[in-house]
Amino acid sequence: MSTARAAVGGLVAAAALLVALLPPVAAQDPSTTTAAPVVEDPGGGIVPEPDSGVPPTEAGDRGGALQLALLALVVGVLLAAVVLLVRHSRRVRAPDEAGPARR
Repeated sequence: MSTARAAVGGLVAAAALLVALLPPVAAQDPSTTTAAPVVEDPGGGIVPEPDSGVPPTEAGDRGGALQLALLALVVGVLLAAVVLLVRHSRRVRAPDEAGPARR
């Protein structure tokens, strides 16, 4: 078992050494970059006023359907994890007179 672990460790070390010895990547051609349009803020503050933004036009835009679906998915997964954890802990801590605890 230790020889397999040593072999994996050696492969990881060799891969890390290979990555460390690679030359740095060249910078992007400056002619392909574009400047973002500057929008003047009439209020003069850093924080925008409420409802002063642009409504989403595509599903992937800020505040669009994909972002809301992702939020719902993350909240759902977290709730499911908490429910499963509570259910499992109650089963493990069940009293002995009800029979052996299920695991």
